[in-house]
Amino acid sequence: MNLQEYKERLTILLEQEVITEKSSDVSLLAFKALLKVLNKIEVEQAEMLFTHLPMALTRISNGENLEGPAAEIITEITNSPHFSIAKSQVGWIEENWNNPLPQGEKDYLYMHYSNVLTINVQGGA
Repeated sequence: MNLQEYKERLTILLEQEVITEKSSDVSLLAFKALLKVLNKIEVEQAEMLFTHLPMALTRISNGENLEGPAAEIITEITNSPHFSIAKSQVGWIEENWNNPLPQGEKDYLYMHYSNVLTINVQGGA
């Protein structure tokens, strides 16, 4: 997925009133930040992450809470060689969202980011 494709995806979600303008804006910035970290113009298999992100931010702004992934999955995520980058990206989202994210949402984002990083980082490391 490239930047133009992501903008189109966000536009559809906004037009269908599935996400808020603010969640769209922060998600677009997060996508650009990941492109910069990866030094790429396209991110492979990032659709799930970057659809989840604006929907999660919208849920949070609506006061909805989501239970995080199972403990076994969290252990696997934290052992990922890309966890530190995933954690940094989620921290960046929190800063730009101007509010802390619930732990369950952060854990799902760590999982999605770790998967996308595994696919997109040269050599898988």
